[in-house]
Amino acid sequence: MMTSPSFYRTIHKENPSGAKKWKVVLAKVLKRHAVKLTVSMLVFILLFTSFLMIGTDASGNGPAAASPAEQIVTVSSGDTLWDIAKRYVEGKDDTRFVIYMIKKRNELKDANIKPGQKLIIPSI
Repeated sequence: MMTSPSFYRTIHKENPSGAKKWKVVLAKVLKRHAVKLTVSMLVFILLFTSFLMIGTDASGNGPAAASPAEQIVTVSSGDTLWDIAKRYVEGKDDTRFVIYMIKKRNELKDANIKPGQKLIIPSI
């Protein structure tokens, strides 16, 4: 039995050529993996933006300049934050509060200080 060419075309689609073929393949891949691609892109964007937001300690953003009412102290070898705070405690002030104020004013994360470091002692 012989089929006519018009009947053959209705049963079998012709293969798309060139750019059309790639568009069809790309559409099938995107359709099949849409969820994976979307989640992957969201994770990438989240990670990329989080890395942009992370600040470093070497950024150069230090505390503001000392006002005339504040004093600047250079840390010597063997000094601790407690010793420095105790020098500036007035009769009724608690040493721990003065340490807190010094850490806050100098943007210190902990009580570790190094010789040669300059600390601003806030007016309390």
